[in-house]
Amino acid sequence: MKKSLILTALFLAALLHAGELKKHLRFYEPGFPRTGDVKYLEELCSLDLYLPDDPKQGFPTIVWFHGGGLKGSANSKFPKNLKHPQVAVAVVNYRGTGPRARCPDYIYDAAASAAWVKKHIKEYGGSPEKVYITGASAGGYLTAMLALQPKYLNTFGCKPEDFAAYFPITGQMTTHFQILNERRERDPSVPKILLDEYAPIFLARANIPPMYFLVGDPELDMPGRVEENMLMVARLRRNFGCKNVWFYSFPTFNHSRVSLPACSFVLNRIMELQGK
Repeated sequence: MKKSLILTALFLAALLHAGELKKHLRFYEPGFPRTGDVKYLEELCSLDLYLPDDPKQGFPTIVWFHGGGLKGSANSKFPKNLKHPQVAVAVVNYRGTGPRARCPDYIYDAAASAAWVKKHIKEYGGSPEKVYITGASAGGYLTAMLALQPKYLNTFGCKPEDFAAYFPITGQMTTHFQILNERRERDPSVPKILLDEYAPIFLARANIPPMYFLVGDPELDMPGRVEENMLMVARLRRNFGCKNVWFYSFPTFNHSRVSLPACSFVLNRIMELQGK
């Protein structure tokens, strides 16, 4: 009888936990360094953690960075096809370019949020070894930057290889146009295309974590976006010998709609990896 009561209590606790949403979790911990306008950071930088409907101990977690040209916002939305009853999704709000934030503030925000998830997801029943990072457009750019430039995650006690895989979706591989816009405010001669420390393709290196570069139709995605990602993969494979990088283009899908098939791909790939 006693054993039956215990099992019933555990079952009810699981039901109460299922599908739970933890809102506005502050991911800048007291010991985390802060850049830029700290008041703005405290106002905006948080994440919403959508826990699985059918949680199993050690479930995987997806960290999602929204798009929007690095302008930032309090955006708790994420593509519905990332939702799975056995997968958590951490939806990140980060600072955006403007009077109160400048490059690289938003890259550090992305790194801080990923490090927080890595550190704390076990408290919610997830596995720290099964944290995946993805995002679309500006979010894809942030995803690639975290994978390729270790200093951002290093700042918060992590390294790129601590995460299971990265899925940049139609991310810019040259220096992001909003970063160039910031510089152009001071110097109008700044070119429209630039490769420097804020260009993922400039940061290509050996010994990177698994990366899946996902883009739309070459005729419908942003001009040059598909080609940039193809060149990125070729550079990683041929110049640095990386065998754990892949490229996928989704025909008929433009820049704004490619998140639909891309997120389905992300989720399917994660579930395949759970079966290994």
